[in-house]
Amino acid sequence: MADAVPLIDLDASPRAEPGAAAPRPRLSAPRPVLILAVLVTALLTLVAATPPARTMEPILAAGGTAAAAFTLGPDALYTASFGANPNSESGIRRYALPGGEQLWATSLPQNVQNLTLDGGVLLARSGSAPRMSFLDATEGKVLWTLNEPNATVVTLSGGHALLRIDTDDGGTELRLASARTGATIWSRMVAGVGEILNDDLFTDRPDRIVVLGVDGQVTTLQFADGSVLGQGDLGVRLPAEPDGTLSADFVGVTVSGDQLYLSRREQGRASLAAYRLPQLTRRWRTEGGPTGFVHDCGPVLCIADTGRVSGLDPSDGSVRWSDPAWRNAFRLGEGTLLAYDQQENPESAILDARTGAVRRELGRTLSVGGLELREDSKLTGRTWVAVADGGDGTVHTVGSMQTGAPYGCMVRRPYLACPTSAGPTTVWQIP
Repeated sequence: MADAVPLIDLDASPRAEPGAAAPRPRLSAPRPVLILAVLVTALLTLVAATPPARTMEPILAAGGTAAAAFTLGPDALYTASFGANPNSESGIRRYALPGGEQLWATSLPQNVQNLTLDGGVLLARSGSAPRMSFLDATEGKVLWTLNEPNATVVTLSGGHALLRIDTDDGGTELRLASARTGATIWSRMVAGVGEILNDDLFTDRPDRIVVLGVDGQVTTLQFADGSVLGQGDLGVRLPAEPDGTLSADFVGVTVSGDQLYLSRREQGRASLAAYRLPQLTRRWRTEGGPTGFVHDCGPVLCIADTGRVSGLDPSDGSVRWSDPAWRNAFRLGEGTLLAYDQQENPESAILDARTGAVRRELGRTLSVGGLELREDSKLTGRTWVAVADGGDGTVHTVGSMQTGAPYGCMVRRPYLACPTSAGPTTVWQIP
């Protein structure tokens, strides 16, 4: 016979032996309380096993209340701040990231309001004075200076500085110089330069320079040596003082890749033409459509006039969609656009580039370096930071910051640098 299994009566009270003291009553919790305790224990176990939420972490505040400009490198923050005399000198500093220690400081006899970093060279420019200083980004020493009137640096790219120097007789000198030494690599005089148009000037290795003359002459130069790749005439004349507005008679010229787009409104008639560079060969022309500045939006060309944004077919210029809700739209990701509405303080949304349909409303949000910076609707100056979870467009918030100028933020992952309401430039590490 098998051993008997003892039965335990959970509800029965134990019997007292004769003469023994009566047992104390049991203080067991009611069944609902026991169930709740089990659930709490399980939840605490899950929380302990879950990795902590990803949040951004402040790692450096620099520049003080006199911060004037900053830029990010892969492992450093560079700042410019006013000295004792803000009209004549600036202090330039480099801080290590993520540690935050100051690595060097240099004083410049100019009011620096812009910093540009390319490789190992830091360019410091003023907003008004012509003097420009090129510094060794690692050590902080001044490599060379440029102090020519009417001179600007078009781009600092690939170890080169492309300079534009306008002369008193209406001509323009384009000069390519070494970013480290200032030595001239090539120089070319061009008559009547209106704009430099190509969209790849800020890449590491631009290959061409597209120059638009005030008389409509287009000249494409080889970036490396200044040789002429092609020329053509658009048959238009640029306004003497273009202000970017869509006036009654309008001329808008833009370049995207090897395509040049000419948008015109003349005596009430609108037209848009596409040309292939460098020979300025016309591909197509449309009439009666929207007018404005054209730019590449992936599957479509975006064009914005005073009342709407339109998506155009790149192959023939036909209108695929048009929406008066938006002031402008820009390429965001694969097949998506970031659009801003018509309000003075605009709200934004993510659109499907092919159809113009709204995928996600963002409120007052800026997209900077793959991050979404969203203005808090209740707290003045508070900006929330969100990062994309993946390719499906979903995001999660990683923290917030106090800044009145999120449009001045810069991202170089894993770092986010922003001017803050208190004054200093603050750097956060983004997960």
